[in-house]
Amino acid sequence: MKTPTWAEVEEFLEADRWEEIRDTGHRFYRKTLADGRVLETHRSFSSANTMSPGRSALILRTQLECSADAFWEAIRSKRPVPRPSALPAAPTQHPLWAVRLLRDQLHMSEAEIAAMSTDEVIRRAQEHWTSGP
Repeated sequence: MKTPTWAEVEEFLEADRWEEIRDTGHRFYRKTLADGRVLETHRSFSSANTMSPGRSALILRTQLECSADAFWEAIRSKRPVPRPSALPAAPTQHPLWAVRLLRDQLHMSEAEIAAMSTDEVIRRAQEHWTSGP
């Protein structure tokens, strides 16, 4: 999945008709939905940087309340996202100790770890601990 840059997040917010509420180097936005709920988000000032897939999915699900497809369609069409929108599923939460071991000692990438089941992450970490030098 392609993850957006912060500039693309800002493009989305403009297309989806969010209101900028303050600018402190980070820009803060608010959107009131038809059902009265209020969404809030902000955009980092490092506009060319992309975010990790996990962070992107979290922002889509909890702050923007839209799917990745709806996000990119809003940018393409310059039209707001119809809500409710299909939200991305919550990512699997692997134990932090196991993720750190796989990343720092086995040099696995975040994407490789994210693609594994929690049972597989734990099994690989335990295998590493029990294997000899």
